[in-house]
Amino acid sequence: MTQRVIGYFEADVLSLYSSNPHKYTIDTDYFEGELKTSAEYFEELDSSGKRDEYIRIRFGYHAKSDGGMCLAVFIPDLANAAPLEQKKWSPFIVKDDALADSDERFTMWFDRNIQGSWGVKNGARKRLTAVIEKINSCCKALTGHPLYSKVPNSSVTYPSSQNTHAYEDSHKNLYGFLVDGLSKKCLLALAEKRQKNILEAANMKPPTLLRHVFTEFDKESQLHKVLSLISSERGNSSHGVRNSAKSCDAFGLFNRDLEQAVESFELLLKLIEQEFTVSATHELRRQEIMQYLPKIVDGGIESNYSICQATQMVGKTVEKVWFGLREDHVQIHQSEALFIQFTNGELLAIDTGSNVVNIADQAKIKPNEFHVDLNLTWVPAPSNT
Repeated sequence: MTQRVIGYFEADVLSLYSSNPHKYTIDTDYFEGELKTSAEYFEELDSSGKRDEYIRIRFGYHAKSDGGMCLAVFIPDLANAAPLEQKKWSPFIVKDDALADSDERFTMWFDRNIQGSWGVKNGARKRLTAVIEKINSCCKALTGHPLYSKVPNSSVTYPSSQNTHAYEDSHKNLYGFLVDGLSKKCLLALAEKRQKNILEAANMKPPTLLRHVFTEFDKESQLHKVLSLISSERGNSSHGVRNSAKSCDAFGLFNRDLEQAVESFELLLKLIEQEFTVSATHELRRQEIMQYLPKIVDGGIESNYSICQATQMVGKTVEKVWFGLREDHVQIHQSEALFIQFTNGELLAIDTGSNVVNIADQAKIKPNEFHVDLNLTWVPAPSNT
């Protein structure tokens, strides 16, 4: 098993791990996937001295000559797994002579992961995630709400078996994001911006409301056909008694549906960007910056604290800004200082305070050996301002 770079295994081996989602995560896309120990379970293993049970296995896909599908596994990953873990995979080995002559998915996986070619574009699931993130960033800038409450992630998995039940189950996970996740608050706000007077809008289901807000995407549009298909297949998976499973190209059909979803949402994104003069790239970057801004907690600030003077800056115009290192004092920590001069002649000086004098003896340092920086994060204005 360790003498070759790629080994082939029945895709059913993944069921050993998908049945324990609290221990393992499986991230799949059109041509690649990754199985690994979840962060929570790793902490459990680490605390009990069992870090050697951690597993991370990267894989691609390869068609079989009988029409089935198997995993193309990066063997060094499997070789690094614990011996007992490796034994689980042995019954699922697929011999080379069982493989089909060629498979586009395998070629893409091999080119990117073995040859190191990043000219291979991401699969449909990751591209769907990317376009929904962009739509959300634009909608948050326009309305304060994302269009989708959650972005499709690794829980949207490709079918690991080639049958109708596997196909329906994959749509069940997708439904939670693309149908259930639609925000009515965002849609109502967009309707107001587009000056759409929609009767009974508050009582409409989000997919219906989406169609009325963006009339460019009617019932015959690919976007709504995709959402209807997802709802239908999810219904087959979740409601009533299912029909018996039938053999089908579940993997290929699901990828087709994802590709159509990507294409449809890219058209919606283009419409939003053009109509509202907003840039998804700019807004995504802006929101990523804001995500890491300091979080202010309730309480802790008294009215006599120096920082309360900051409110006096409101409405004033900055004329000049300068900064540098504050003059060194033996009994005070080193610090940067920032000066802001306003057009009305007022001047605001900002530097840092600390309790270093109280802890210097205990820490066996001199107060001026302790250095405090000012940390500035610049957030650009929204792209449509």
